Order: sequence, then structure tokens, then C-alpha cells
Amino acid sequence: EESVGAVLVDRERRPLALTAAGAALRLRGGALVAEAESLYKSVREQAGGEAQMLRIGMVDSFAATIGPALISRLLPATVHLHVASGLSPGMGSALLQRRLDVIVTTDPPDATVALERHPLFAEDFVLLLPRALAHAHPSPALGKLATIAPLVRFNIDSHIGATIERHLNALGVIAPHRLEIDTADSLVAMVAAGIGWALLTPLCLLQARANWDGVAALPLPGPPLARELTLVARRGEYGDLPRTVAAAAVELFRREWQPQLARLAPWLEDA
Repeated sequence: EESVGAVLVDRERRPLALTAAGAALRLRGGALVAEAESLYKSVREQAGGEAQMLRIGMVDSFAATIGPALISRLLPATVHLHVASGLSPGMGSALLQRRLDVIVTTDPPDATVALERHPLFAEDFVLLLPRALAHAHPSPALGKLATIAPLVRFNIDSHIGATIERHLNALGVIAPHRLEIDTADSLVAMVAAGIGWALLTPLCLLQARANWDGVAALPLPGPPLARELTLVARRGEYGDLPRTVAAAAVELFRREWQPQLARLAPWLEDA
């Protein structure tokens, strides 16, 4: 306050609050601090040095499949690498709050902050059934399935869970809320055990490949449903690194993981 020559905090309020001058300083000051950090990183990059730290967040299904090989490629280019995995909305907030530098997400943040977005790939949702249920109902409709067996749902707070819920609501499919699961591994295990059926993506299937013996993957009946994975970073802070990482992720998926989907069902290779 002495340096600026203005009152920044209203001390009469409880809890304490910024004055108009304080709010203006926070808004403009935050942008200046971010620009300063970007400048230092850009200078190091132009000098040919390694990134001092790279904090990258990934959705769980990506982290468990493409993640390890991608991180192996990134290690030589960084002094310290921090990897986080979790739900897409949480990672978007972490990117905007500068707790992460790069994220791979299905729910890119919509913000006034300058971001660069690199699409990786889109994947169609599939119908997953226990093998016994698949033999008894080889071409099931979702509405009929909802009356035969429970829907094993992804957590409704997750982006994938909310996406599936909106799709079912649009189709008028009423599936009672009886079971919600946080991870693809557990969800596929529940289906393999015959507990119920599920909707998920090929990348989630790859994450849960240990339980493939007990399930059958079928094309999703009715209108298609897909999700897109995107790599997002704050613009200009890491030069060409985000674009390079995105290209490497696509190449790794096509070379190492896409062929594996044909083991479960040949049509999945292109899903």
C-alpha cells in the first residue's frame, strides 16, 4: 500500500476484502507476473537449456496407457517432471491457477487466459457387456438393457460420467442409479463379474485390459457418442514443446495401443 499509494484492503469488512484499487492491482499484477514467468522460460529455451520444471496432468485412461511411454520421451528435456492424473475439470482449474503447465483433457478450459490447444484424437463410446449377457442378447437396445441388468456408471461428477448421463437422457433411457465407479479398471471388473453393463471408450478399455476375458465390446446402439482428447498449455511458455508432445502422443497411440484393441474386437481398432 505504501508503494502504490492507495488502500488495497478494506479492513472494516469481515472477512477482509479488496478495495477497488486492490482488485485492479490483483488483476493487472497477475497478468504481469505470468508474463514475467513466460519471459524467463522463453529465454532459457532460446538459450538451448532444459525446461527447469514441467508439470503435466493427464486424464486417468491416458495416463495409464500412453502416459508411461510419453513421459519416457519427455524426461531428457526436463530437469524435473511432475505428473498428475485425475478428472478433467480439476486439471483445467489447475492449469489456469498455474499449478500445472500442460494437460491432456477431455474438457478443455474455456478461459480468457491465452491457451494453445492441440487435438489428439476422438474416440467413439462403446457398449460393454458381460460375455454371458452378450451371448443372450447379441444386438441389445439400451432401453431394453436398462430393464435387464444394472448400468454400471462412471462417477457422475466426472466428465465422462456426465457425458454418458446426458446421452442416455437425450435418448429417453431410464437406468436406475444403483452403482457408480470412479475408475475404468474397477468399472470393467464389475462388468466382467456379471454385475451389469456399461458405456465407455476404447482408451478406458485399454486401461482395464486385465479384465478383457470376461467382457464383450459392441458398437454403441443408436446415435453415436464420442469424446475428444486435447493437449492444452498456456500459450508461449514452452515454445514448440506442447506441439511436439501432442504429436508424440498420437504416434504412440497409433503404433502401440490401437492394434491392441483388435485383440478384443477387430472393429475397435478404428473406433
